[in-house]
Amino acid sequence: MAAEWFARQAPLDDDGVASPSPFVENILPREAPPGILDGGVVIKDQIDVAGLRTGVGMADGGELAQRDATVVARIVAAGGRIVGKTKMTELGVDGIGSVMHYPMPRNPVAPGYAPGGSSTGTAVAVAAGLARYGVGGDGLGSVRIPSAFCGLVGLKPGQRALPRDGIHTPVQTLAQIGPMTRTAADCVRLWQVMAGEPVTPLTAWTPSTIGVPAFASARVARSIRRAFDRMLGALAAEVREVPLPGLETVTFLGGMTGAHELASGPYAGCGTTTAGRTSLALGRSFSASDIAALEAQRTALREATERAFARTPILAMPTTAIPPPAISPALLAGKASIPLLRALGAFTPLANLVDLPAIAAPSGVDDRGRPLSIMFVAPPGGETSLLRLALAAEATGLGSARV
Repeated sequence: MAAEWFARQAPLDDDGVASPSPFVENILPREAPPGILDGGVVIKDQIDVAGLRTGVGMADGGELAQRDATVVARIVAAGGRIVGKTKMTELGVDGIGSVMHYPMPRNPVAPGYAPGGSSTGTAVAVAAGLARYGVGGDGLGSVRIPSAFCGLVGLKPGQRALPRDGIHTPVQTLAQIGPMTRTAADCVRLWQVMAGEPVTPLTAWTPSTIGVPAFASARVARSIRRAFDRMLGALAAEVREVPLPGLETVTFLGGMTGAHELASGPYAGCGTTTAGRTSLALGRSFSASDIAALEAQRTALREATERAFARTPILAMPTTAIPPPAISPALLAGKASIPLLRALGAFTPLANLVDLPAIAAPSGVDDRGRPLSIMFVAPPGGETSLLRLALAAEATGLGSARV
């Protein structure tokens, strides 16, 4: 029955053939009591769902979960019907969505272009309408990049904002799970349930000033820059350029920190793809002085961010520096170029390295129909402010407008 259920709802490629499933394992929606969520929910394959395996994208599929993670239990109690576990890239090592042990699911809103990773299956399932709500995980942008590429709202909360039992991550100090939805209102609702907060509608909000780090306005695709400027103009806040030294290094710093944590954590011997083995080998090569240097850079970046927030309540930057790249044989083989990886992770690692909440929201569509995205970053504890700002961005109507 599960296969028939998916076949009835699977998105189609241009040739009419059903795209590969975004699920590691999909099931008829698990029964749930009536509640505020009232919809299907998909869960990334690094979060425990009782009776299903938690594979973290590994080839062996992982071990059978004996109980729901607290966040999953909250979702079910609020009426969310678990549809299944979704595909992710091996150990979360990939922002494109191709480093998998199974066929990469198609991008349902931009056929022929990458869906993003590592919460690939969650983004595809939600964007395709296979579920109303999705839960992903974000180690260096893995909620926000696929949300950007699939036209979704995706929130990366702070590390202390949610219970962490039943959450499996190879990068302990960087990662947190978060909601991924088609609308800002649904993101609000799912977030409040996940966080154990009262479920109440939020009002849209725009701060009096929005800070834009100088580096964030350069080295991005022309379409993303146009959509970014247009959205900031529509929000009608004072846009203030703020210095944020170290932002230009977050791609490198995030990659090195992630490699170190992967190689020294519980999944140190698990990578079997080329990308996974490379990251593990890199992490194992670090000396004590190398690790100390990474920590010093994170501290300096944290202090620089605190100074920026002393001047503005919200920072804005593009979610990615480029729109979704075209799928190619090289990408499908997991062979992304360094410039491409830098463009994917030019901005998102900041929030992980400094433990800040950040949200990706649609900001437009380019002339090829590819979704474009803007990212807002708040001080610690600012998840609700980000959701209210996402509501304001959505209310401009620019999220689906061509640039």
